[in-house]
Amino acid sequence: MALIKVILGSTRPNRFGIQPAEWVMEQTKQIPDHTFELIDLAKVNLPLLDEPVPPMMQQYTNDHTKEWSRQINEADGFLFIAAEYNHSIPAALKNAIDYLFVEWNYKPASFLSYGSLAGGARSVEHLRTVCGELRMYDLREQLLMPDYYNHLDEEGLHAFEDSHVQQIQKILLQTAFWADKLKVIRKELQEQNEPT
Repeated sequence: MALIKVILGSTRPNRFGIQPAEWVMEQTKQIPDHTFELIDLAKVNLPLLDEPVPPMMQQYTNDHTKEWSRQINEADGFLFIAAEYNHSIPAALKNAIDYLFVEWNYKPASFLSYGSLAGGARSVEHLRTVCGELRMYDLREQLLMPDYYNHLDEEGLHAFEDSHVQQIQKILLQTAFWADKLKVIRKELQEQNEPT
């Protein structure tokens, strides 16, 4: 059974991202035989990268890094929930990714993004580049939420549509499929890329 981590990448107060994160977790109940776990970076609360040795070496000195390594290492795939800040990735999300290297390798990554007119598309494009460098396999499918603030009710809750449900189900199924497949061959892939 694959374990997929849903990573909420915004940490700012009153962030919108908690709404799609909780909605995604509800949608995961429709995906059998897989475990989905929400990681809220606001709760993880990593300081600005403070390890003296590059993460590729896995010589961690801080307890918060060791715990973060454990959480990511046990995962078989990821769904990133990413806001778009100034045409790019939220700083907290980039910082959390940069803490590690090997733990991300050979795992699928999918995306839900939100923002203004582009719906977070530019943030995801940057994330795809980062994922490639970390040997993650980014999936084509993604859910964009443009101008999300125009779809809130009087209580500030987002009105998710049937099209959102259909798209996130495709994303979750694809992520689960590739998490299963890559889990089987990950050790072989890692051995191929060990330094000689």
